[in-house]
Amino acid sequence: MFRQYFDDDESISPVELDLLQSVLVDLCRESGIEPASSDGSQLASSLIALFKSGFRSREELFFMTRDAAT
Repeated sequence: MFRQYFDDDESISPVELDLLQSVLVDLCRESGIEPASSDGSQLASSLIALFKSGFRSREELFFMTRDAAT
């Protein structure tokens, strides 16, 4: 059964991590942010929080974090 939300102790699968990384790289590239910088880390944290709260598609994640990246 599919669950929309994660518990804090659940792990994110490799496929899901690939999705999150892809969105992060694209957002950073678009905004001129270095992924390994503190801004990149904050953006990554936001992506993970959104993912764990139920935003699962690339489009949703990109849309929800685009303003934070600019």
